[in-house]
Amino acid sequence: MDEYRIEDHPDLRDPGWSRQAVRRAEREARWRRWRSRRPPRRFWVGSAIAAAAVLLAWAVFATQGGGPAAGRRAVDVGDPFAGTSAAAWADGEAGVVAPAAVPVGSFSAEEVAGAYERVRRAVVAARLDRRVVQDRDVEPLLSLFAPDLRESVRTLFDGRNDGEAALVATRVADGVRLAGVEPKVRGGMEAAVGPSGELVVRTDYAFAYAFEAARPEELRGPEDLVAMTRFEVRYSLREGGPGVAGLWADESAGVFDSVACPAARRGFLAPAFTDPSLPPGLSFDVGSPSSASDGCPG
Repeated sequence: MDEYRIEDHPDLRDPGWSRQAVRRAEREARWRRWRSRRPPRRFWVGSAIAAAAVLLAWAVFATQGGGPAAGRRAVDVGDPFAGTSAAAWADGEAGVVAPAAVPVGSFSAEEVAGAYERVRRAVVAARLDRRVVQDRDVEPLLSLFAPDLRESVRTLFDGRNDGEAALVATRVADGVRLAGVEPKVRGGMEAAVGPSGELVVRTDYAFAYAFEAARPEELRGPEDLVAMTRFEVRYSLREGGPGVAGLWADESAGVFDSVACPAARRGFLAPAFTDPSLPPGLSFDVGSPSSASDGCPG
């Protein structure tokens, strides 16, 4: 796919429009949270679009300017995370671990444990399963959701909504491939009672992905080879009819760091070495989506 570059849209170059987009997105999110107790059939799509508007207005798809000084540093392609903040993080699924389950509100420890397991599987599918991330086959993830949500989310992957789709699943850009090592993961999850009395699980995970490089000797440092993301998602276990009962993802926000800006603006992940416009120093530190700031060249 190509050719339309969302960053070229004149609205996104207008600071006044950006502020209005944030306010509209926040109003939309508040309105949806106060709707009726029965989840609307297209709940995720509305939430994803609202969150995507905030991401675009913040220009979150960013690398920061306050990183290591310019100049080359050795890159170990056999251990691509060496020398990065992700080096000590857990490998792959080992980093997606639920806490000990305890009763939450009227929900038993067993119910909480079941919710944790379902959410753990969703996080792994969305951000670590190579069928999803590398091959862009999102069915392994969609199969975990309630039927109504599944059908709504599927429309995000028709090639017209890739920015919103990035809130649902991580997918790498065309022309790049993940390295053979497992991504690094840091974060956690916590159960609570939701606004309508349902059991919810809030997740906050950062992921670091190493990529293959045809000419590693040209890399300026490990930050060129490793891309990072962080996503905060609120999942819920809902009851209801055949289409409603099951796992839902109600709210999502995310941020990219140490990435190729053109790919990230389209909702895809690519390493910094594929973007010659980036400066040689990168921050390589994924903060909360709520504290993200722009760092991609104008």
